[in-house]
Amino acid sequence: MVASLPTARCYPSGVAGTAARLNPFETTATHPQARANHALWLEHARAENHRELERLVATLHDDCEYEVVPLAQRWRGKDQVRDFYRGLWRGIPNVRLELLHRIDAEDCVVEESEVYGRMEGPLFGIEPSGADLRYRVVIFFPVRDRLFTGERVYFDLADFARQVPAARALLEAPSR
Repeated sequence: MVASLPTARCYPSGVAGTAARLNPFETTATHPQARANHALWLEHARAENHRELERLVATLHDDCEYEVVPLAQRWRGKDQVRDFYRGLWRGIPNVRLELLHRIDAEDCVVEESEVYGRMEGPLFGIEPSGADLRYRVVIFFPVRDRLFTGERVYFDLADFARQVPAARALLEAPSR
């Protein structure tokens, strides 16, 4: 999951402590590896936004792992990551992310985005609500050998469950 590019209102930052910029294609990073990671993130975002799954997977390490932390779910390897995206796009066919902030570092990229879309199908084992969703995510993209080793996605499960009744049971589940 990465922010849609371009969006009407984007406020990414290049590195921690820098002023927000209006153009999500820019970075304020000065270190060559951080700039390379920014370029990798752009390629990943463009592929995701155009639903070009193989192009997206080409930005990932062979031993990649995706984790949606609040749901305690993981997808390991490129085949399972393909399943992750197919599930996301089936569950929220019109999903889009509005980029709020981004940090390009030497060993990772971190983005904060607002997720929008209608939940029309099951999403990672959660029954569809048919509701228009809006919730904030933070996504951590670690980098190794000039490829992403995956994504770790964080969001407020209580906020998500208020919008998706079938997710409320997850709030009462034993700690994972």
